[in-house]
Amino acid sequence: MKLKRITLVVMGLAGAPAIAAAQSTVQIYGTANLDIESVEATGAASGQNFARRSRVTSNSSNIGFRGNEDLGAGLKAFYQIESAVNFNDGTSSGFWASRNSGVGLQGGWGQFLLGQWDSPYKYSTLRFDPTGDTGIGAYTGILGGTGSITAGQGGTNFAQRASFDRRVSNVVQYWTPSWNGLSGRFAYGTAGAQQGSATTGVAEGSGLKPSLFSAMAAYETGPLYATLAYEHHKDFEPLNTLLGAPASNGRDEAWKAGVSYRLLDRFTLGGIYERLEYRADDINGLGALERKVNNVYLVGKYETGPHSAALAYGWKGDEKLSGAGFSDLPDSKAHQITARYGYSLSKRTQLYALATRITNGSNAFQEFGNTPITSTTLFQDPSRGADSTGFGLGMIHSF
Repeated sequence: MKLKRITLVVMGLAGAPAIAAAQSTVQIYGTANLDIESVEATGAASGQNFARRSRVTSNSSNIGFRGNEDLGAGLKAFYQIESAVNFNDGTSSGFWASRNSGVGLQGGWGQFLLGQWDSPYKYSTLRFDPTGDTGIGAYTGILGGTGSITAGQGGTNFAQRASFDRRVSNVVQYWTPSWNGLSGRFAYGTAGAQQGSATTGVAEGSGLKPSLFSAMAAYETGPLYATLAYEHHKDFEPLNTLLGAPASNGRDEAWKAGVSYRLLDRFTLGGIYERLEYRADDINGLGALERKVNNVYLVGKYETGPHSAALAYGWKGDEKLSGAGFSDLPDSKAHQITARYGYSLSKRTQLYALATRITNGSNAFQEFGNTPITSTTLFQDPSRGADSTGFGLGMIHSF
């Protein structure tokens, strides 16, 4: 959606000459995305069920400020400060720069930034998800993680659960320009303040220095979009955390490929294949442990006039475990199906309805993407085998 931009010309700040201030702009933008939902998780093989309840959810609603300054010779400085807004209760709206925020330079050679930003791996397939990776129908119910928490670089937030759908803190990113439809993004996330923080499981005495590398390439021409993405985590300890084992070195890796094609300017068909691998170098002195899983996501979208409709299906394969006395985990598949209908009142305002269901095997515990039923789902094995169902009616307004 195009954002309406409010441009303020700031002159004479801090005694700066008016001619210099006139070269810079500030843009105010945001999104309000709220729905009323009915959600439940029932049929747990172990752990806790969650009885049906109603709630209002502020689905990644936000407000932001961005601007740039022309430095001459084709070079610009830019910044962005974006913050979460919880319209439903206002008590946990986050903090300044809680979303994509940073400062950098851009020119004919591309863009370079420092701050906190969605990883290239996450960004590469956002356009496939009809929900925009927000709310109960988000494709992160299947993609990007295995339902269990992960520590490491990122802090105590959603990144602990969706290990490869991250907004990376302490990040350096470079984005290439587009060459005949081909472009790329690269990111490096440092340990930063997470090192030595008990809340992330990376204790100072462990000697671990968690870090992240992420990259993507995309090709877009006419109705075709294709992308390939990779992400590497060093010493994030997801398996140690899940099993309550002492800290050890390790690495986690993810690959995904996605292709979408638009037909007759109304239909869009897309698919994503993803492979996740987690490795701990030692579990309780029993040696290395590896965990592997394959995921698939398929989506069809239809748009005509103010109407839009989408149907999506996600599939998580059985988990393959090896080492440290473990074997493959049976009945660990999961499925998610999501249907969404939207009616646009204008270019900036849309009403929508959606329904989604996640079906877990007795040893799977996938949950709603970044809007779990309760905060207890941030902890390991809250409801192994439970099936989550949700319905929502909502409205999006962007400005």
